[in-house]
Amino acid sequence: MHHDFGDLGRRFELEDGCIVMTPAPSIRHQRIARRLINAIEACLQADGLDLDVEGPVNYRLNSDTVFAPDIAVFRRDTDSDLYVEPHEIEVLAEVTSTNSNRDRLTKMSRYARTKCEWYWIVDQNTLVIDVYQLDGDLYRQVAAIAPGTTATLPGPVPLTIDPGTLA
Repeated sequence: MHHDFGDLGRRFELEDGCIVMTPAPSIRHQRIARRLINAIEACLQADGLDLDVEGPVNYRLNSDTVFAPDIAVFRRDTDSDLYVEPHEIEVLAEVTSTNSNRDRLTKMSRYARTKCEWYWIVDQNTLVIDVYQLDGDLYRQVAAIAPGTTATLPGPVPLTIDPGTLA
């Protein structure tokens, strides 16, 4: 069977030294992520917060694991231009893909281990934003914002948004 590894748009992540390839994200996925990044950026600037937002970025969980979160909010004075490290991160967010278990299980537990305090999951289909806060070693859901509702997300990014505007 012929595999073309030159596909544009495929994402590579490194998990415990093994390369994990994920399919190219859908246009809807990309649109949701981009609009959320734009909204976060406007919020950070309006509030004069010393934080940056980008996505996807290389988030180095440890020496042999690098994930590519869709959205990362991190301190502006990062050590490297290639990687964001756990001590620099404020919020990680994923827009669910076809394999939402990777976002809801694998990534959630791995991000918790890096002590990232805030994790958002945006459901690509329903547009609900689930907000999780680290409680000890596990994430606890502290908010769920549905489209048609305008709410301010808890945490270091006081973003007020109706998730319905993301798609």
